[in-house]
Amino acid sequence: MAEQWILDLSRELQEEQNPPAQEPYSKSIYRVPKILTDVNSQAYKPKLASFGPYHHNCRHLRPMEQHKHRGLKQFLRRIARASKTLDDVLIAMRRVLPNLIASYDALEVEDDDEDFLERGSFRGFWVRETDEFLKLMIVDGCFALEIMLAHKRSDAGEQSEYDSHDPVFGAERMYYVVAHLQEDMLLIKDVNTLIKDFYGQRISKGLNVPTEQSFHILDLYRKILTSQGEYSPSLEENTTSAIELRNAGVSFCKSNTNSFRDISFNGSILSLPQLNIDDTTESSLLNLTAFERLHATTGNEVIAYIFFMDWLINTKDDVALLRTKEIIKGWVGSDEDIFNMFNKITKEVVIMGNIQVDMDVNKMLNIYCKKRIHRWRASFVETYFKNPWIFISLLGGLLLLALTIIQTVYTMLQYYSQ
Repeated sequence: MAEQWILDLSRELQEEQNPPAQEPYSKSIYRVPKILTDVNSQAYKPKLASFGPYHHNCRHLRPMEQHKHRGLKQFLRRIARASKTLDDVLIAMRRVLPNLIASYDALEVEDDDEDFLERGSFRGFWVRETDEFLKLMIVDGCFALEIMLAHKRSDAGEQSEYDSHDPVFGAERMYYVVAHLQEDMLLIKDVNTLIKDFYGQRISKGLNVPTEQSFHILDLYRKILTSQGEYSPSLEENTTSAIELRNAGVSFCKSNTNSFRDISFNGSILSLPQLNIDDTTESSLLNLTAFERLHATTGNEVIAYIFFMDWLINTKDDVALLRTKEIIKGWVGSDEDIFNMFNKITKEVVIMGNIQVDMDVNKMLNIYCKKRIHRWRASFVETYFKNPWIFISLLGGLLLLALTIIQTVYTMLQYYSQ
């Protein structure tokens, strides 16, 4: 048995001396490893609809399948006006089918997959049944386009092709459906210019849609969120919390954009991008960090931002301070929940620093806080301003000292006048 294994391995080595350098990087949609899903397994699962093969046919997502097909039929009616048919769509999709399949990591369902029995899938199904895979891509892709188009028309006040009472595409249901579908769609293949409008509130305030090609919506979303600013991950860790920085004389303000890289420190002012927190924020950030960790050629700008915020937030009081400066706007959850969220996301994630960082915000903050005058100021504020009773005692002592000096001066003046 060992001899046969040696022969097989030797044959493989001879067949491919130099494997193509780009082959490992063709994949861009990954099965998230257990070490990451253990942090929050629900963050990596769609809530309303499956997009792509990984979660297809899960029981709780099946009700949306009928609406996917309604969206497909409406899409086909629309393209028919331009003399296009489903055959044209199939021809176009077949051209990119090999690339689509190659972009998915581990399409073969593993036996220990927790959704294995629920989905009724079997090992290698999507790789062998390419027609089924193609059908899945078309149905899910057209559904995504229909959702984005209906949302855009609803926001613009335009006439919709769907009834206003439609349970998915109708204007009256958009508010309830879109938030979760935005989250579910972060891992679908192929992007469209409708995305900017669809993710409007999330990518607003000075952020640009990049012109270069993206792998999928999650990759495009990541590029948009890091499109402005110069902050880069460094090897130096900021060890000072937001409260400690304030006590040392650092002021906080909102950056000009909401880009995760728009972090700067000038003089004594730390500028940070505003983060709107809702019930999809944790899931979005976890998926973004997972993609940066798993895809070899992707940077780690999102991970760098999350670590920076985690360093700033050591307690719920740090969150409260950032709220008052409108750095954090939380629509759901308490300050304690937001503190726990950042603490949770940084688990099992490692930040790779860059030695050649010209404007190292972490280093600048550490140098600022290590200066003696700033340490004294921080110590004074921590000692006398944290407890109101101590502060009142300090004021009383200072007042008593002032009155004593005045009385002494008055007595001396009275003595010399005589």
